[in-house]
Parts: sequence; structure tokens; C-alpha cells
Amino acid sequence: MNTSLEPDSYTIRRLEHATPEHLHATARRTFIGPIPEGWLKSHRKQWYRGYVSKNANRAPTFTAAQPVAERVQAQQTTSPGPRPSSQSAAADTTASTTSLLHEQHNIATPEATRNASKQGTEQAVPGHNDGGPIMKRPTDLLRIGTFANKVAGNVPRVRFSESTKLQLQQRARRLAAKGNFKWNRIQDGEVLKMDRMLLRTDVTKQSVGADFDERVSQGVVSQQLDKWREFMVVCRKQTEDDADAVLQLYETRVIAASAADRGKAKKKPKVQVPMSTTRAHVNLFSSLDKTLCIWIREKGRTTIYYLRAQSGAASVEWYTFLRGVLGFKRPKTLQVNVPDLSVTLRLDDPFGTAEAKKVLADAAEGNEEALAKTMNDEKGAAGAIVARCIKMLAQSPEWADVLKHWSEHDRIGLAWKRYDRLEWIYGAVEQRMYGTIAMAKTHELELRPKDHYPSMTKTRKGETLEEPSPVEGFLIRLTSQKGQDRRMGKMLFKRLYFTTHNQYLCFLRPSNATPPPPPKLTVAANGNVPSSKQLAEQSPLTYDVDPYPLQGHHISWLDEEGTKSASDQRAHDGEAAAEADRNLRMIMSCDGFISLCDVKRVRKMHRGAAAADQNLDEGSDVEFNTADERQFGQNDSLRDDGATTEVDDERTFELVMENGLVVRLQAYNKEAKQEWMSRLRQLVKYWHHRAKADIDLFKNVRQQNLEALNIDERAEATVGSFAYKWEVSQSYASPTMYNLCGISQCRTVHLSGLLFRKPRRHTTFTRCHVILSHGHLLIFQDTLRRWSGKKLVNIHHERIGSIDLKGCYLYSGLLTENDLLYQNRTFDSNQPGNHALPRVYLQDTWTSTDEDAMTTFVIWHAKSKSWFKSSHFVDDVRSSSTAANQQEAAGQGGLLGRGYKTKEKLTRVSQLGTTGRSVVFKARSRAERDHWVMGIQVEIERLAAREVEEGGSDVRLVGEEQKKV
Repeated sequence: MNTSLEPDSYTIRRLEHATPEHLHATARRTFIGPIPEGWLKSHRKQWYRGYVSKNANRAPTFTAAQPVAERVQAQQTTSPGPRPSSQSAAADTTASTTSLLHEQHNIATPEATRNASKQGTEQAVPGHNDGGPIMKRPTDLLRIGTFANKVAGNVPRVRFSESTKLQLQQRARRLAAKGNFKWNRIQDGEVLKMDRMLLRTDVTKQSVGADFDERVSQGVVSQQLDKWREFMVVCRKQTEDDADAVLQLYETRVIAASAADRGKAKKKPKVQVPMSTTRAHVNLFSSLDKTLCIWIREKGRTTIYYLRAQSGAASVEWYTFLRGVLGFKRPKTLQVNVPDLSVTLRLDDPFGTAEAKKVLADAAEGNEEALAKTMNDEKGAAGAIVARCIKMLAQSPEWADVLKHWSEHDRIGLAWKRYDRLEWIYGAVEQRMYGTIAMAKTHELELRPKDHYPSMTKTRKGETLEEPSPVEGFLIRLTSQKGQDRRMGKMLFKRLYFTTHNQYLCFLRPSNATPPPPPKLTVAANGNVPSSKQLAEQSPLTYDVDPYPLQGHHISWLDEEGTKSASDQRAHDGEAAAEADRNLRMIMSCDGFISLCDVKRVRKMHRGAAAADQNLDEGSDVEFNTADERQFGQNDSLRDDGATTEVDDERTFELVMENGLVVRLQAYNKEAKQEWMSRLRQLVKYWHHRAKADIDLFKNVRQQNLEALNIDERAEATVGSFAYKWEVSQSYASPTMYNLCGISQCRTVHLSGLLFRKPRRHTTFTRCHVILSHGHLLIFQDTLRRWSGKKLVNIHHERIGSIDLKGCYLYSGLLTENDLLYQNRTFDSNQPGNHALPRVYLQDTWTSTDEDAMTTFVIWHAKSKSWFKSSHFVDDVRSSSTAANQQEAAGQGGLLGRGYKTKEKLTRVSQLGTTGRSVVFKARSRAERDHWVMGIQVEIERLAAREVEEGGSDVRLVGEEQKKV
């Protein structure tokens, strides 16, 4: 693709794995206006300047909608819009590299490509050797894009955090040793690896074998010695007896870099675990959340340490590292299954080429440019595996048709499969492919086409429904949450902003709303912001928001023929990023939602449907386009705005709920009402069928696995969590269920559904609706009750809480038993040993007999904070103390070298070594629990990766500072 956008621009990062059709389908929206004059009076300056430059007219990136009459007529004869591809690739904001077929980018380095050309040919024979490392892609199927060449050729100047640089340097040293390069030998006491982790300590008198994990722990009686606490975990080189390293747990973020510097650190490690080859063992405790366990036998008892890193990629990398410290060697072969072709491929020494580069020698010495290049080369590891598999398959003519179909319609990636669960290799997991080899013990590596959350569904009659465009705009609600429509004989009303995300009709207060800009706004000659009346006149009643308009099969504003200006492309790219951020702010600011799956039908206003109708007159007492700022612009109250005795039937429509209540909404005029009704009818119809298809998929996958493994529903959770890999090798995993849309942030809503929440350990579970979106868990009330506990029917679900996942940890399974406290202890005489009775959920007839621990996961977050002086700022102050930089240092807040003390920047961080707060969630079944754990972990890992990219450092090495000066 010939474009002037930078490789790290928003659109290019999304196009790495998404087709233009997919971007168009997931980013488009429709705004139904107008924007009230009262809102414009309070927000017009900030809103206007955010979208319009001062010296030029704003380019019309959004299109005005057709008149209502023309649109209704057009919809009767044609489809509502371009049909999005159901198998288009997901858009990943991280630097993923596994999309390798036709029209996909390859970021393998030029050196890797040259080395690959010297390798022999490979054969696609099931169960046979491939003949050695080959990284070249078939020229008839794969091609290197312009963006890939830029990324591979230009190694950026990276500023690593202390922990990241240390881990990369020590890994480069180990790899350089294999390549016989010269580098300084690691001294005793030197830090090998460190990271911040959550830790729990148990003790048992039983002798634990060499393969202790979640399955084995069911037969081990242990006692909790210490609760979950956050520590800085440091592994040092230490030769003592039969141990080559020691694992230390610190309650401080200031760590001594070597044995000679230990006196400079204020705190000593709280716990030290010698990594002895005869006494210490390490394993992945949970195959779901990737919790590590280390156990050591001393003085007649076994101490078990459970370590939970924030990232799953970090957990498996620590597992590989610690196993190497204990003397275990990585397997030289890697097996890759291709389920669509029923073929198994075996790769010999998959990382041999990357480990033989001389740049590792410089990286081992700590050179940041060499470290950046090594990390960049490492990102191509997963891509090289996919390329080798594709080349092996291309040698057999029988797969030619399948490969051709993949190259034309699909994107191919790697995924780890465990029973019915797929864990896609992307982002940090993909970049640390060396560590994910640890998962081969419990997972199967598969090569398969990537899939997305479906954008179409079918009715019972077989009619195909395409997902309608989301809709948003200002409306006046004429009912309260309880469904009450009157107070003292008058009709209640509340001015709100409504926007749809998936099946949720979210609403928020007007003061928190940010409507999209009109298609074109003209800048005044004097540069002043137009009046609210002038802005209202420039805005059409209805217009489409389409950041990625299509022209054929490509985005119209991208440079395909060298005719688009670079500044124009950058402006469009910025507007697309701003639109995504606007949608995120809207859902984060919402006060509640009405589920479109609970709406029975959308109709015109019916007089007599509400008790207050006998006291209502025909009129427009509640003005929509009022100029009063208190009504729209500054309206931030959660209470109803007031009551009225007049309702305009021509502007009002109703949502009839399944529980019998009626929601009345008033639009600007009759045309706007018709547009709202038409759009909402399409959305209600589609999401009714889409929700049913989603639960049917869960049922079908479970039933297929029950038949394939010849088990019953009661044993399904145990088999899915604890069975050996070979026992579930014949199971089926749906790529549609574990799709790429959440990983790639195609939609604002990553995951949503019903959960049972316990906000604290000693409280009871309550059912709630939960929406996972961009690093936040938004919690909404499920049932409205009286003070006595009696259930009340209600029309919408009010927001009651939110959890920011930044800095949080997640664990699940048997480790949550201590958080449950009061478990289900019923007895079933037909199934001795089982405590959970069969359950059925009437809203969708989903059934479950899973034990409580199999359906539970816990989100842990620190509740104590402390101040920390970042090593980055320390280095900046030290380097600025030279004579050449004294003037710059003085501007920062002091006069270095002249008797004045420079102010040191402190950051707020979590306090280590203290207990935190645990929020316990229970899903309806083990299958839904796995779905939630995978989704939440994706968001936590994305936040952790973003913190690293922004240069965040949560540790400071003492002793390295003098070497840098």
C-alpha cells in the first residue's frame, strides 16, 4: 500500500490485520440530530475547536444522510450498506506479525530473509521433519509490504525501563553464550531477571511430586501461610551448594544491582528461595490464567509459592527461565497442528536462526540500540513459524486450493488450544515467542484462519440479517427507571444523550456527551467561534459518521495512486483516532443502558398505555431545542428534570419491554422520530437473533465435545480444566467464540454479560451486568428492589460501579476457594463427591452443574499507595548536572551546582508487601468463566504493555547509576 502515513499511525496499525471493509463496518455510526442550542452554548468552543482548524475549512470526512423519505424508499429496494466481510481480519493496535498471506504485511528482518533463502526445502508430510530453520515465505502467496520494510529496516531509539532492559540484556547473554560470542561473564549476586508479581504462600506436610499443578493440588491438604501480596521478584546469580541462582522477594522497588551494591539498598529481601536442582521445582499451576508455582522441600514440610504476573506472556517466560536455571533444556522441535487440513507439522529448532546473530553480543553488553534490534528481531519469531508452515503446505499440490482461498479471503495466525479454548498469539505473547514454548505441555499449537465476532446472523426462517449501523443522538425520556410515568398526575421527563454499542442502548447526561461533528463546518473570517445558532444551522438533521469510507476495496482517503497529500492523510488518520476515542469516552461516561434484547417492539405513541395519559394534553411543553444551558449544556443531575402535563404525540415513540413496561422517548420532530424508530427496529431485530446465535454457539460447542470425549455435563468442567493434553486432543474449539475482535479493539465493547459479584470477601454475591471495555469493567445493576428485598420491574440498568484494570491481577480456579468462604455444600445422593446441584437459567435455557471454584475468578488490586522516585528522572537530573545542561536544569526547578537542590519527581505507586482488595466474580459455568478470564487478561496485558511503551518504570537499580555517569 502506497501511503504517506507513519508505520505507528492509528490507521496503519489497524490495517496490519484488518481489511478496509472490516474497518468500515466496525467504525461507522449514524447521528440523529439536531444538536440542541442549549448544549452548544456551553460546549461549542471546546467542541468546535476540537474538530476545526483556524485557517481552513474542515474537510467533509463524514457524509450527510439522505432525507428520511428517500432513505426509507431506498431501503425497500437495496441493502442498507456495504456488506462487511465476516472473515475479515481483526485490527490489533499492537505490533502483531502473524498475518502473512496475500495482502498482509511481513515484518521479518532483511537479515532473516537473506538467511532463509540459504535453507533447504521443506515438505508438508504429517508427522515428518521439516529439515531446519527456514524463514522465507513462498513468493506466490506472500509478499513484503512497504510498512514491513520500514519496521524491519529502521530500529528506533528505545528507552527501556530498568526491568525491561535487564531482562533483555540477560537473555541476550544466555543466547550469545550459545553462539560463542565474547561477553563479560555473569558475576555472583548480579540480577538475572526481575518483575513485579502477586504472591501467596502455602505450606503442607505432604510430599509434593515433580509435577504439581492445579489438578494435583486437589489431593494435597495445605494451609495458607500468607495472603496474596505484591512483591518485587528478583532472581540473582548465586553459586551455593547445588543452586546456581536464588529467588528473592522484596518489599521495596529500590534493588541492588550486584552483590557489591547490597549495602546501598535500604531493605533486604523478605524471602529467599534457593533455586536448587534437587530441592526446588517450578511449574505452571493454572493453564488458564498462567499462575506459576514454586515449591521447595525443607525440614519435613513443603512450602508452595504461587506467583501471578500481570501478563500471561511474562508468566510463561518466567517459567521457561526458571526451568532453565534448574537445568531443564528447551525441546528442539515444535509441533504445529492445522485443524482445517487435519495435518500435523513438525519444526526443528524453530528459533535457531534468530539466536545465531552477532548483534546479541552487543545486546549482552547492554547497548540499547542492539537491545532494540534484538527485540525487533524477536517480534518476527511467530511470523517465521507461520511462514515455515505455509511453505511446507505449499509443497503439496493437494493443499493448493486451500492456500489460495486463505490468501484471498482469510488472515492466518497461531493459537494455543486447550480443550474448547483458543489463546491467540499476538502482541506481547507474540513478541516473547521464546517463552510461550512452555505452554506446549498443556496446549496444542495450531495454525488456523483468524475470525471475528460475526457481523451477520440468520433468522429461524433462514433470512440473513446484516448488523445495522449504530445510532446516537439527543432524546427526552418520559419515564423513570422504575417505569413510573407520572408524579402527582404529571408525566416525568429527563433530557439524555443516547448511543448504541452492540445490543446496549446506553444513555448519559448531556453535560458528559460529545456528539460527532457535522460533515462540514465553515470557519469565520475573523477566526472566532461561530454562535450556537450558526452552528445549529450548519448541521443537517441526520448524518453518517464514517471514518473509513470505501472506494472499491480500499479506503478512499488513503493514497493508492500517489495523488493524496500527506497532510490530508494525516488529518484523516487523526480524525479516525479521535472518533474511536470519542466512542470510548461515551461508554465510559454512561449512566446506564437499556438492553435491546429486552425490547419487544418499537412503536408510535399509544394514548392510554400509561396511567398518566388521562391527565395529559396534546402539546410541546417539554422543549427539545431549548436555548437554556441548564437544560442541556450544564445538566449533570441524575434525577428527573421535572414533570409536564403536555406531550407531543407527533414527536414521541415507545419501546415496549418484555416485562410489560413502556419507555417513552421524544425526538426533535416527526422526521427525527421516524429515523429513530426505523434504526431501532433494525437493531432490535438483529440483536435478538444475534444473542440467540451466541448462546447456541456455546451449547453446540459443549455438546460436540461431550459426544467426542464420551463424557457427561457434570464431568465437563473437570475435564476442561484438569485433563491431560492427550485426553482432550479430539476436542473442538470455535474460533468464532474466541474471536480476534476483542484483542484488536474492533468494537467499543470487548465482552459483556451476566456475572455474580462479591465486592469484598465477607459479603454476598449479587447478580449484575458487566461490560468489559478498553481496560475497564463497567458494572450495572441487574435487579431493582425495595428496601424489604422485593423485586421491582425496571426499564433500564443503572451503573453502580467501575473497575480500572490498570495494575490489577487476576487469578481463577482452585486458588479462589479461600475467597469464596461460603461454598455450595449441598449433597446429591446420585453423584457422591459433587456439591453443586444442576442449574438452569431461564432467560436463555443455559444449564450448568459446575462446582463453585470452577466458575470463579478474582480481580486483586492494591489499596495502599506510596511515593516512588523513578530511575528515569534520576538519570535525567544526573545528566543535566553537567555544565552544558545547568541552564536547562535550572528551568526544571533548581540551580544544580550552585547550592540549590533540584526538586525530584515522585510518582504514586502501589505499596509492596501489603494485602490488597479482592473483587470476586462468579460466572454461570466453567465455559463462560474461561471466556471472561481470557477477555479481562487481554485488557490487563494491553494496559501493562502500554505502560512499558510510555517508559513507565516501577523499579530502580542501585549501583548501576554510577556506571551510567
